[in-house]
Amino acid sequence: MSTLLTGGHGDPPRTRRHDYGLVVLQLFWRMRLDLLLFALLVAVAVWRGPLQTRWTLTPMGISVLGIAVSIFIAFRNTQAINRWWEARSLWGSVVNHSRKWRDVLLCLLPHERLVSQRGRCLMEYQVAQVWLLNFELRNFWRADLRRGVDGLLADLQLQPSTSLQELCRQRARAVERLHRDGWIDAWGRQQLMEVGNLCHDAIGGLQRIRNTPIPASYDVFVRMITWLYGLQLLLEFQRSTHVLIGVVLFMGFLTAERIGSYVEGPFDRDGSSFCLPLNAICSTITEDLIQRPLDFGGFRPSQDPTRWD
Repeated sequence: MSTLLTGGHGDPPRTRRHDYGLVVLQLFWRMRLDLLLFALLVAVAVWRGPLQTRWTLTPMGISVLGIAVSIFIAFRNTQAINRWWEARSLWGSVVNHSRKWRDVLLCLLPHERLVSQRGRCLMEYQVAQVWLLNFELRNFWRADLRRGVDGLLADLQLQPSTSLQELCRQRARAVERLHRDGWIDAWGRQQLMEVGNLCHDAIGGLQRIRNTPIPASYDVFVRMITWLYGLQLLLEFQRSTHVLIGVVLFMGFLTAERIGSYVEGPFDRDGSSFCLPLNAICSTITEDLIQRPLDFGGFRPSQDPTRWD
């Protein structure tokens, strides 16, 4: 008889069946204004009854418009998923580069120097950097997490208002002082700066995704053509006394378009299933680099992909 052995690493996050309702509620909450307008249009259509033919396209016209809408929505959703996945890949590289920073320091510095105040600060520079990047991308933070990061900055003798770029400059100066004081040689300085440059590349990519959304003209066009097509479907099925089918199809196209719009922003502040688990990722980096416990208040990393934070 074979015996299955399991480790203590846990299972990857999965959406459980009873979480489906929560995902739908998150979606509908974001769509609340769209749903209000949708309900108003359906109510007016039902109240007025079938409209004259001049208000609707021909069956051939509806078919052609449906193909166009499907292509635009599919393209938008594909681009949205690509943006989301690129952001996740860049955050994965941030995790790896943070571990490289730790390992290079372990290789260059003897234990007594690494556990000194100066050595601990070298680790804390990287941890503070990823948390400030998190806060910048989301333009939002939990109060308890902010207090924990402010404590890190205080250890580094920096002000709570220190920006991400200023922190990067301070870390570069700290590496320069290590070399000047003889803690590391020129090769060690080069190794640390290479890791720092890799982090900067990932940071720049994440900032690009955050600051460059899908062009507004494309967003408006796809949204307008989706509403136009959905309304045409509703009117067409209303004429054939199958208004409920029109309502369902209208809702389906509207929801598909909105999902693509929401996934385009992987750094949203609500921490829902549309976003990346930034706080959990930063907590992982913190545990990997800092040996002493860091007080993050009531925050605990979530393994539920329907509610990351």
